[in-house]
Amino acid sequence: MLFDSNPFRSPLPKNVSVFASGSNRVAEIRGFSKLGMPVGVSVNHLTESAIQTLIHLGQPVLVDSGAFSEVSFERGELHVVAPISDADWQKRLAIYLRLAESLGEEALMVAPDQVGNQQETLKRLSRYRVELAQIASTGAILLLPLQVGELSHAEFFREAVRVAGVPLTPAATMKKAPTSNDALIEFLQQVKPTHLHLLGIGIENRRAARLIRVLRHYAPEVRLTLDSNRLRATTGKHRSLTMKETELRECGLDDLYGAVDSPVLAATGERLDYTDLIAMPSLWASNQDLRNIAVAAGFSVNQSAAFLSDPDGFLQQPWPDNEDITWIEHPLTSAALDRFWVNYAAATVRSSVRTAAIISVFAGSRSSHTVLK
Repeated sequence: MLFDSNPFRSPLPKNVSVFASGSNRVAEIRGFSKLGMPVGVSVNHLTESAIQTLIHLGQPVLVDSGAFSEVSFERGELHVVAPISDADWQKRLAIYLRLAESLGEEALMVAPDQVGNQQETLKRLSRYRVELAQIASTGAILLLPLQVGELSHAEFFREAVRVAGVPLTPAATMKKAPTSNDALIEFLQQVKPTHLHLLGIGIENRRAARLIRVLRHYAPEVRLTLDSNRLRATTGKHRSLTMKETELRECGLDDLYGAVDSPVLAATGERLDYTDLIAMPSLWASNQDLRNIAVAAGFSVNQSAAFLSDPDGFLQQPWPDNEDITWIEHPLTSAALDRFWVNYAAATVRSSVRTAAIISVFAGSRSSHTVLK
């Protein structure tokens, strides 16, 4: 099991793990990870900051290719509405490899596919065989969505493994082109996988408990992983996550010149202390902020250059006109630092509102436990 749940909450079934998919933003990744809930992301929606956050996360991550957005379900039929080009696949697989090289076996990655199309999925697995081999060599788990079509799931899976040339873990689709219970049971009996992923269904779904019981009946030792978008159901007018975010945004900041007091920081476990940090702007001020501080403090060209080269060290040097005080004690310097510290503290809290709201709303989830870092 990837994460045990808190013993004071209803635990997940044995050997079952649940990913909070759709958590593409840094604040969302941080929020769920602090609860000990593994996140799921869509590779095509990741910023560089989100990629770096995932790389340093040290927790399991489900990485989806974004192929769901390629198709639309209309009048009972699937239609390709936003084709994914070869260049797009190359870009997405390059990010896969970056994450896989850092996360290894903690990464579950959905292999290139097309929803509801077995033959196109097989073509894509063959076309990106080299890239898949590189990803698999890191220990990352490659998930194969079990597409519906002329082949049975077992036949499709075996052919997919052959053309991909790497081990694949079956993933049953629970939404678009869903896998029926009968087809899934037949697949388990024929293939006997050690790990099965259920795409698009969470532990809170009414169908999940019954489905897990059925799967366990036919495959008692199979490892089950699930994922669902936990954010969608709680976002919107009069919904819990949106209301909590609104509430937190309206909260002010207290003790800005001491240990900053904010319900957002309290929820995330972060600490901002003016006394500890004001003399070390290299830890909190951006390069542009440092240049602005130099201007606001009235530094000369040479003084600005020295400050930008070593902000923390410069502030501890004596002020030339009075060696009894240091640069940080000079009124203009102190005022400039304070001004940008207040901006930094406010921006830090704003950027953490969604993280704090997620922690608050999902703290009681069966698939989480509090692990503040």
